[in-house]
Amino acid sequence: MSLQWSRAVALGCAAAATACVLSWAGVATGLTPSVLPAPQLKVGKAQADLCPTAAAAKALADQGVTLGAKSPAVMAHVDGRTCVRLPMTRGEFAADLSTGSVPADGGITFTKSGGRSLSLTGIVFEFGERTARGTATVEGAAAGAARRQPVDLFTLDFQLDKTKIDVTKGTAEGAAALGLGKGGDSALKDAFGTNPLPAQGAVFDATAGGDATQAVQVLSRALLL
Repeated sequence: MSLQWSRAVALGCAAAATACVLSWAGVATGLTPSVLPAPQLKVGKAQADLCPTAAAAKALADQGVTLGAKSPAVMAHVDGRTCVRLPMTRGEFAADLSTGSVPADGGITFTKSGGRSLSLTGIVFEFGERTARGTATVEGAAAGAARRQPVDLFTLDFQLDKTKIDVTKGTAEGAAALGLGKGGDSALKDAFGTNPLPAQGAVFDATAGGDATQAVQVLSRALLL
């Protein structure tokens, strides 16, 4: 292959890559697509911070319910708020957020004075359905409840203007508002008699970010088709 031809191929691939990135970014921000279908990005090492809204934090405090994390999740301070940080090390999602399934490790706990607690574990963020599914377990105070089948714990409302995917660096970040799903509402009522979180509107502001290194490989394969 001549030097001139190599340069031409490189320039063509760079131009195509730029067009693809702009196309996928357009989808993510609500603009008109599309050059290629949005690739599936595989999650490497990432995390999601779930921070209670002001209304949710006040409601929990008023009812004596403490928010906690179930290992390997941890509590973290983010912009002056106490949040649950969920690690994510697997799963995949489309660059336009239209599909995907990303599980989180650890879980969220709610504990009330007197020992009654609720654990939400096995949380999986389902992009296509716009839900976060998981299991709820009530512990303490009497016998407690048996582990449930996965239910819709939260609803997801992606904030597309905060979605940033850099296929050259292999990183992705985004945000969503989490409302209470029917399963989450029922679990809280089972645990505490009443739901200590607002029934309407967002209860958590979620931000996520981390490695999506497979994006570069997916892009390369797409350009060779």
